[in-house]
This record gives sequence, C-alpha cells and structure tokens, in this order.
Amino acid sequence: MTQLNRGIWLSAALSTVLFAVGCGGTTELDAGSGCTTDANCGTGKGCHPVLKTCVSTCTSGSDCPASEKTCAKIGSSTATFCTCATDALCGMAVPNNICNAATKQCTAKCTSNAGCPTGFTCSAAGNCTNGSSSDAGADAGTDAGTNTDAGVACSTANQPDVCGYGNVCGSAMTCEGIADDRSCSNITSSTRPAWTSASTGPVIYRIIDAMPDDTMLAAGGAVCAAAGQTAYTVEIFAYMPPGMTFPANKSNLPGFFYYTSTGTATDIPGNLLEAARYQRYANDSVMSTRFTLCSSTSTGITAGFGFTNGNSVCIGLTHN
Repeated sequence: MTQLNRGIWLSAALSTVLFAVGCGGTTELDAGSGCTTDANCGTGKGCHPVLKTCVSTCTSGSDCPASEKTCAKIGSSTATFCTCATDALCGMAVPNNICNAATKQCTAKCTSNAGCPTGFTCSAAGNCTNGSSSDAGADAGTDAGTNTDAGVACSTANQPDVCGYGNVCGSAMTCEGIADDRSCSNITSSTRPAWTSASTGPVIYRIIDAMPDDTMLAAGGAVCAAAGQTAYTVEIFAYMPPGMTFPANKSNLPGFFYYTSTGTATDIPGNLLEAARYQRYANDSVMSTRFTLCSSTSTGITAGFGFTNGNSVCIGLTHN
C-alpha cells in the first residue's frame, strides 16, 4: 500500500466513488461529507470512529509511515488504521507534531477546543482529550504514573522532573504522559505484562532513529556491513522510579529487551549494547543507550523495546 502523508485531521481531499444500485440509482462513497460506517467508504478505506471521515486502512505496519508505524483498530473501529505511539516519532516526521490522543494520528498541537474533534477538549499540553484521564490521554490509555500533572510547567534538564513516574517533561516544557505500546506486532500482552501504577521498572521516555547508522558492533559481535546486512541504529533514553538508580555496569540493567517483528525477545545488555554506549545522568536516575540492529531487510524495520516491569515502545527504523 502506498504510504500517505496525513495532515491535521487527515483532511486531504477524498475522491468521489460511485456505484450503481437498484434501478439505475447511485450511492455516493467517500463524498467528503463524513461517514458513519466502513460501508460508507470506498475500497482500501474505513470510517475513522473519531474523525467520522473515510481514511486509508492498513493490514500491517509495513503499510504505514515511520511516524505512525502501528497498524491497529481505533476505539470501536472494525478497520485497522496507521496509528502513532509517541510524540517523539511524530516530531521527527514534522517538527513539533504530537501523537494526537483523540485520533491516534500525528498532528500539530491544538490551541483551542476548536482544534479538536467533537467531544474532545484541548489540554494545556496541546493535545485533545475526552477528560477520561488528567494526563490528556497522551499515553494511549495506560498511565502508570501520577495523574495530576498534565500541563504542569517543568524542566527537561532532569526527567521526569516534577511530572512523576509514568510521565515526561515534553518539548513544550509541560508534563505529558508516556506511551505504553502493545498494539504493534512486536509487543503483545502474551510477551509483555501490563504496565500499571504499581509497576517499578524503568520508563522509556524518548527513542530516536539515530542518524547516520553506525558501524558499531551489533548482534553477535558482527558489524552489519561485514555480515552483508543493513544497519539500523537506535538511541533510547529512560529514567528510574523515584529513589532508584541505574547500575554502573550495563550487564546489571534490569531486564532490557529488543522485540523483533515476530515477537522474539533479545537481551540488549548481553547481545547488543557496548559498555561505552551506556551512559548515566542526573545522579544516575537517567540513562541513554545507543546500539545497532542488523537486518537482512534494507527497506526499514519495526523494532520494539521494553524493560521488565516498565513500559514498551515500538519505533519504525530506516537506514540513514
């Protein structure tokens, strides 16, 4: 399926498709006036349950752009759409874009309720919420942290600053929720238990498709090019719960895993991470890692990452 650029509210003009019914009558599909069911939409499209507009569907993450790499149902939808997981991925595609909590699409931040779908309001952090969570739904409905800090002013110098476990100080210098992504094929409920407010694991708050891709050692100690494979380098940032710190040695990291597209888990410290690429900050409560994945696929991969008792994040990686 051709990847599509999705603008705010996916408002690109939709083509009109007609088909004959009954005695020479016609019924309009994708007429641009909205939809109520998938039957109102043409081939390859479904009715987005929030936007009430016909939107292109997907069958897997490979149909989607890197910023909206998860192919999943949205709310009550029967069709599957390309959906986003984190503000970071959306911002990489278009600077300052966020993962809209209402639509699960990458959009610009809202500035008023008029910028949100019907039934949703614009939060102080610039995201659209239905009010079911004080974190404005920015964490895809799985909030493991303090639920009273959305929109609170904060500093990015030390995550999560005043925002509390399960949240992060975002680019707007206000608190927002962290995504916990188990809707991509890499991470499922059978391989990763639910992340809740009772969890005690590290929180992944930022993930980057690193540019350019390194020639550092990767899985099995081989440089990707030497193995005839394509390199995909990723950089991951995480913080510990209050009162806890990251270990001095990477080998003591608490259950840090890479999940392939088939769900296979690989221990990152033991198989992918070089000691020099593990760094600690902010009195050892924050860490960053940088490592390379080797793949026989040269057109891009979807990778999943997570900590034991922590959150999970999926990202689409391209070779740079």
